[in-house]
Amino acid sequence: MRMWLLIILFSVISTSCNNNTLAERKIKKTVITFLDAVEKKDGNKYKSLIYESEVYPGVISMEKKFFYKNYKKINSDVNLKENIKIKDTIFNGAKRKYVQYRIKNNNADYFQKPLIITFIFYDQIGYDKIYNHSIFDNMLDWE
Repeated sequence: MRMWLLIILFSVISTSCNNNTLAERKIKKTVITFLDAVEKKDGNKYKSLIYESEVYPGVISMEKKFFYKNYKKINSDVNLKENIKIKDTIFNGAKRKYVQYRIKNNNADYFQKPLIITFIFYDQIGYDKIYNHSIFDNMLDWE
C-alpha cells in the first residue's frame, strides 16, 4: 500500500515538474519569436503574438514603432534573447507567468528611470501568446 502511495506521489510531482518545464519552453520560444519579429520588422508576426491585438491597434502600433526604433540600443545593453527569466505572479486573482527586463538609459539628458519591458503569459490562453497588450512601462520617459 505504501509503495502505491509513493508511486502515485512521485508521478504527480514529476507531472507537475514536466508541465512547468513545458510551459517555460513555450514561453521562451514565444519571447524569442517576438524578438525575431522586432529584429525583422515583421509587423504581422509582432501583432499575431499578442493576445487580442486587434482590440488595441493604437497601443500596439505605437509600441511596435518604439521597439523597432530602439531595439538595437535596448539589445546592446541587455541581450534580450539570452536573458529570459521566467517568474510567477498572481494578477487579478489568477496565477500568471512573466518575463521582465529593466533597461537603463545611459543618455544624461533623460530621466534615469529604467525602461521596463514585461511579457505576461496566462495558461488559459496559451503560452504562445503574450497576454498584456502594452509591454512597455516608462516608454515616454525613456526616449
